[in-house]
Amino acid sequence: MRIRGKFTKEGRVKFVGHLDTVRLFQRAIKVAKINVAYSEGFNPHSKVYFAMPLSVGVSSVGEYIEIRTKDDMDVADMKERLNNILPEGIKMLDTFEVVEGTPTLMSQVDVADYVVDIDYENKAQLLQVLQQDEILISKRNKKKKWVEVDIKPLIIDCEIVETENKLQIIAKLFAGSKQNLNVDLLLKALFKEEFDNLIYTVTRTELYTDQDGKYIPILVSDRV
Repeated sequence: MRIRGKFTKEGRVKFVGHLDTVRLFQRAIKVAKINVAYSEGFNPHSKVYFAMPLSVGVSSVGEYIEIRTKDDMDVADMKERLNNILPEGIKMLDTFEVVEGTPTLMSQVDVADYVVDIDYENKAQLLQVLQQDEILISKRNKKKKWVEVDIKPLIIDCEIVETENKLQIIAKLFAGSKQNLNVDLLLKALFKEEFDNLIYTVTRTELYTDQDGKYIPILVSDRV
């Protein structure tokens, strides 16, 4: 049985890296006595998969995990068992069965939503950058060489909202294995030399899959 869950990663636990998060869930699944399936071969591993690694220091209210079980299980019971064990900051929001034959969780991620809260008041400067025909930034390529790239095609939408002496950036970015824009790279492009002195927090709010040009939340795609 293929069961997916949506979960949060907030508070201090946002500083736990991806590999440690994987181990944390593997232990929680074991303690919760969930009959997880294992791969075959000389080094079997539990069939527990994640949608997209979350950068250290980034919070999220829209992370996804897939757990494959040896037998059928009530999805609400799995949610309750895990929430009784998982540490503060990680909470299962929903669990649901997906159709057999559905592509892997990681391969389905195409788009991500982010909210950035930042101590900054010059909204006009950010809008000016976003309105440019190209938004160029230097980054290292796979060969570790510095190259200049245009990230504007990777920005689906970016809204700047004014709050009390702060700005909130609400961005929808291409993400995943096909094309990906790291939110920090977007911020570097927007703030340029001011980036290193910024005080900000980032929250990932949702992950989507592209179905015929429509961005569907992982939460509802391929759900039984």
